[in-house]
This record gives sequence, C-alpha cells and structure tokens, in this order.
Amino acid sequence: MVQLAKFDKVDELIALFKGAKSIILNDYKGLDVAAISQLRRECHENNVIFKVIKNTLATRAFEKMGREEMNEFLSGPTAIAVSSEEEVLPAQILKKFADEHELPRFKGALVNGRIFDEKMTVEFASLPSKKELQAKLVGTLQNPVRGLVICLDASLRNLVCVLQAISEKKGAA
Repeated sequence: MVQLAKFDKVDELIALFKGAKSIILNDYKGLDVAAISQLRRECHENNVIFKVIKNTLATRAFEKMGREEMNEFLSGPTAIAVSSEEEVLPAQILKKFADEHELPRFKGALVNGRIFDEKMTVEFASLPSKKELQAKLVGTLQNPVRGLVICLDASLRNLVCVLQAISEKKGAA
C-alpha cells in the first residue's frame, strides 16, 4: 500500500513538471515554519506552486521524464517552485524572498527544457518578467508614433496660425 502511494506521488510530480514552464529547485534549510508559510502565500498569490518534496520521489519523476541531469541538484532538503504560466516569476519570487530573509538558496532550475545551475538561476531571476518586457516593447514602439503625432499636430497648428494671420491681415487691409 505504501509503495502505491509513492507511485502516485511520483505520477503527481510528473504531471506537475510536464505542465510547467519553469521548475526552480531550492534549499529551504534554515527557514522556520512562519517564513515557509509566508513564501507559500506569496507564491500562491502569483499562481506559483511551492512545495517541499522528497528527493527520491523527485529523482524518480525526473528519470521517468528523461531529465536525469536534474538529479544532481537533489541533495539535502529540497523545495520546488513551479509555474505553468510564466518562466521567470518563480525565480523572481524566491530571489526577492531570499534577499529579505537570506534564504532559500537556489540549487538549479529547468526552464522551458533548459537546465540552469545555481549561478545561472540567480542570474535568470534578475531578468525582467514577460509582462515587463512587453510593457517596455509597447513603450518603445509608442515613442516614434507619439513623436510623429506631436510633429503633425504642431505643423497643423502652425498652418492654422499662418492662415489666421493672413486672414486678419486681409481683413485689416
């Protein structure tokens, strides 16, 4: 019976991992229950799943998925942050939390099929989110159009002023 429960947990992890855009592995050792609860709450508010996992179950899940190279990050206490919506967000949440609490520590990540070690995961967490990049792109595309509108508006305003001046001059003459 216990063996079947383990297989179910492995299957749950596989289902979670397969639907994920990013899986961030981290070491939560040193965080108290209140801090972990706060981190879970922050993750939940952003549609990120944060859970503590057993390394043996995660190892089996990664092996069944053909991602054995992730097993090198599975030593010591391990928690995962998983997002099926956005790639950078889980890493950003963990990094922000770690900056405030000095924990958790990144172990590695699997993002869109690409594996990142600890150092690369920290760098990845510093990237802007997809929404931030989209906002910057819209702003960048908007600036030339805004400039054109201002230029055309000024030209029309100047034309109206010139025509009005001519009209006033002819009316006075």
